[in-house]
Amino acid sequence: MQYDTLDGVKMLRHDEMKNYERIQRQITKVLQVHGCKIIETPSFEDYDVYQQFFPDLRREMVKTIDTDGRVLVLRPDVTLPLVETAAREFPEKNRLLKFGYVSTVFREYCGKTAYGKEFLQGGAEIFGDGSAECDGEVVVMAAEILMALGVDDIRIDMGTAAYTQALFSGLQIAEKEKKKLRRLLNERNLVAFAAYADTLPLSETERQALNAMPVLFGSYEETLAKARSYCLNPAMQAALDRLEAVYAYVDAAGYRDKVYLDFGFTSPLGYYTDMIFKIYVAGASYDVIDGGRYDDVSACFGTPRPACGFGMNINLLYEFMDDAGLLAGTEPTLQLLIRYDRSDRRLASQLASWRRRGYRVAACGTGCLVDKRDYSLAAEYTKGNYYRQGQVLSPEELEELIRGLCDGASYCLG
Repeated sequence: MQYDTLDGVKMLRHDEMKNYERIQRQITKVLQVHGCKIIETPSFEDYDVYQQFFPDLRREMVKTIDTDGRVLVLRPDVTLPLVETAAREFPEKNRLLKFGYVSTVFREYCGKTAYGKEFLQGGAEIFGDGSAECDGEVVVMAAEILMALGVDDIRIDMGTAAYTQALFSGLQIAEKEKKKLRRLLNERNLVAFAAYADTLPLSETERQALNAMPVLFGSYEETLAKARSYCLNPAMQAALDRLEAVYAYVDAAGYRDKVYLDFGFTSPLGYYTDMIFKIYVAGASYDVIDGGRYDDVSACFGTPRPACGFGMNINLLYEFMDDAGLLAGTEPTLQLLIRYDRSDRRLASQLASWRRRGYRVAACGTGCLVDKRDYSLAAEYTKGNYYRQGQVLSPEELEELIRGLCDGASYCLG
């Protein structure tokens, strides 16, 4: 019987798994250096919670029904269940919590060539610290992950939702009109944004500030000065003061020449309250990391608490690293392959001895087809003797050959 293959569902090969493992190890190392505890959230979540906070993601979620008839979704994001769990288990609103994770999330994604219905997401969330320094650390942590992976040609775009919110709060127009402006701003639809803004009852200074928002991006100093010239109220000024404090932290960490400002981008998640950032890498048409401050979400679960974090689609990062030649070559699955006409107790005992010492060794009958790329060395076993290239070798001599492969290789345990 022939079955149709599900689009966007595929098996990861051995070399891909090894490279994903290396990426995950570097991410976890950076997170732990910053004091993050590594966690894993449940695979299933309540659909109603996500429908409330992420209505735009409904079509991308994988839904299922539990035994009680309740609609669940396979984890489409890590932030929300982490906020909910932290609010329940650590109710002290000023308690500092630093969590890091690398988890599979289930929703559609699409890169240049890579796409699928699930991807590996990495990130960090810090709860209980409302300072600008916390925002700065989150940005630096994200940048350090990319540096640790050899991705150093990066651009950090920073903005602030508080500046935009302060501008919109001061406009004397209906909420539905503000909502449409936000949508057009998020879509970067500059023509429609300007045309719609012209139909609204705004003062000339308000109209200028509003029309400047979609194109208010560029170098730090120049863009910040422009943003200050459009401030219409103290809240907008305060948002920029805080952004300056965040930048000071990022600057002190050594990323001054990587930072640009962008007041035009927003997030489809829609819950950010202050600093927002995205990190781009040269050669990719999408951001590889994004995040920001979201102080209002935890209160929805009974514990008002400041929060800041970031997330990254590791599958898209893998695609970029592959294209850029940044992925490491993988060693063969086996260090030694033994072929035999007939196995015996002596061979089985020797295989077990090698494996207990950490060597990757396998044996198979001479009729088995084995890809030559899957092993480094091969030998034949006949009547208690090992043969390699016409010579009889003892188990100790074969082991010495394996050790030669392992000189300077961290993956060898023997």
